[in-house]
Amino acid sequence: MNTKGNQRAIQTENKIKWVFLNLLGEKKEISRISVSEICSRANIHRTTFYVHYKDVSDLMEHLVAEMYMQIMNLFVEEGKGMRSHGFRKLFVLVGQHKSFFNVYLEAMGGMILTYDKLPKELQENIDKIVPAMGFASEEELLYHQTFFCEGLSAVIRRWVRGGCKESPEEMERIIEAEYHPNRDLLFPQGN
Repeated sequence: MNTKGNQRAIQTENKIKWVFLNLLGEKKEISRISVSEICSRANIHRTTFYVHYKDVSDLMEHLVAEMYMQIMNLFVEEGKGMRSHGFRKLFVLVGQHKSFFNVYLEAMGGMILTYDKLPKELQENIDKIVPAMGFASEEELLYHQTFFCEGLSAVIRRWVRGGCKESPEEMERIIEAEYHPNRDLLFPQGN
């Protein structure tokens, strides 16, 4: 039986996602993509699609959530805190899946992380996270997250469009230099 979670169901779900991303890359508008078109290209029945997703918007929400959690896992290890070299790992992942990220970034209007809220794991520990990171409130943390994610998305988009010429190590250095710039060069004392 093709129930959610078995190998065949996982393969079908992956096929649906890839067809959907290819359609997004062709049409650039989610509103112009139908369940029928996805099913036709994936060579599946509509009922099979509905076993996995409610509609096209639900499919997109699942893709965004999966991408967000996969990227978060590069940076945060459950129960252990921050992982080292998260940015390097991110650029390795993007470089290995350039065509996927190119389609994904175009479909999402350039954004790689688009949440207006924290992931569940962070939300559950918000009382510890906000003071540990030096923020005055959850809202301040969300402003920080927005600024950081939009900037990171732009850097990744530029890197992918440029053919991923710089190494993941070089991209890590660039991001870390932006995140922790030499403030004395930007804001000399007395000016």
